[in-house]
Amino acid sequence: MQTFIIIVIGSAGLWLAYRLVVLCRGIEDLTAALKDESIFERESLPETTQQDRLSRLSAAVLNTATEGEMMRMSEMGRRKILDYLLNQIEDALFVVDEHYEVRFVNKAALRLFPAAQGQIGRPLIEICRDHHIDETVRLAVSANGKMQDQIKLVNSSETLLIEAGPIDPDYKIGSGAWLIIRDITERLQTEQIRKDFVANASHELRTPLSILNGYLEILDEDGDDSTISVMKKHTDRLTRIVEDMLTISKLESNQADESLLRMELFDISECINGTIERLQLLIDRHDTVISVKYPKEGLRGFYGDPYYWDQVFFNLVENALKQNARLGLKITVRVKRLEVNDRFEIDVIDNGVGIPAADLEGVFKRFYKVDKQHASGELKGTGLGLSIVKRAIEAHHGSISVTSQPGRKTCFHLSVPPPPLSVLSPV
Repeated sequence: MQTFIIIVIGSAGLWLAYRLVVLCRGIEDLTAALKDESIFERESLPETTQQDRLSRLSAAVLNTATEGEMMRMSEMGRRKILDYLLNQIEDALFVVDEHYEVRFVNKAALRLFPAAQGQIGRPLIEICRDHHIDETVRLAVSANGKMQDQIKLVNSSETLLIEAGPIDPDYKIGSGAWLIIRDITERLQTEQIRKDFVANASHELRTPLSILNGYLEILDEDGDDSTISVMKKHTDRLTRIVEDMLTISKLESNQADESLLRMELFDISECINGTIERLQLLIDRHDTVISVKYPKEGLRGFYGDPYYWDQVFFNLVENALKQNARLGLKITVRVKRLEVNDRFEIDVIDNGVGIPAADLEGVFKRFYKVDKQHASGELKGTGLGLSIVKRAIEAHHGSISVTSQPGRKTCFHLSVPPPPLSVLSPV
């Protein structure tokens, strides 16, 4: 009996050992098969992996591996599409990590900075070799917002526009920043050619127009000829256009240079009152009522170039008059000086026909005309007045916006910095 038990236990041990060997061999074969990326079908697996319970494990592992491979292939496809699209962008694109080491560059970046070829993982400053670019990216990250700068490459005529910003954490692709560099050399050259042409043409037209206008005035005094009057009216209009073009040319050519402006402290009420006096004939002709509200005396000290602020208020009031031909127009000029930061807030409001919403964005463009049937043929402007207003205000580091409710109200809102403490004194 004892011998029988020993034989049974021995047989069971041999059988278990055999099963263990087969199981281990099946696991090894399954592991080897999974390392071969071309095997993703159950029939392609070795027979040793398809025995009993191991077959269920093989099926589960194979399914998981297949799903993983499909996800990997899908991700590779998306990556190829993304790389293709980014390489079609004509602007240089960089992506850097939290250590400001380059992780991605597109083909445009390689053309602009050949040193970036094969330099993935190197610091941005080593590739671009310009501290302005590196500082712009770092400033964007520290400020957690977009930053822009314009630089001119050393020993080159190229001018670059740099824009950088932090990577949005919502995308969960890690910390870092993106950088876009655009070559704007050709655009700036074209813009300068246009500005030079406008300035030169305006200067050349001014003298013959003055002479022509002088002779027309003499002829008009000698007799009552309607033809001469019409010629003089249109000569005056041409002269006004030339003067406006010259003003815009000066403002545009000195956008970042305050040497054009003769800054001084003056009383804002005198400037506005002078504008109303100059337009009094037109105001009376249209039976217009103008009301002006100023800050109290001692808070009217306005710092700027009086010449350009005369033009700002003249164009705003004249624009309200010319765009509203009906009688009885009401215009309100309201000047406030904020207690919080001493900024000037100025509103020029009229209760005329208003500006359609579709035209609000274009009113400050040169020669832009709002198509209104109410406009009188006698009151055509040059189409440059509001452009001069916007550029003059921006030259003083201010801003202007417009809102309108057609048929009820139009409001031009100006916001201007306060006078510097070095020149501030009661006026």
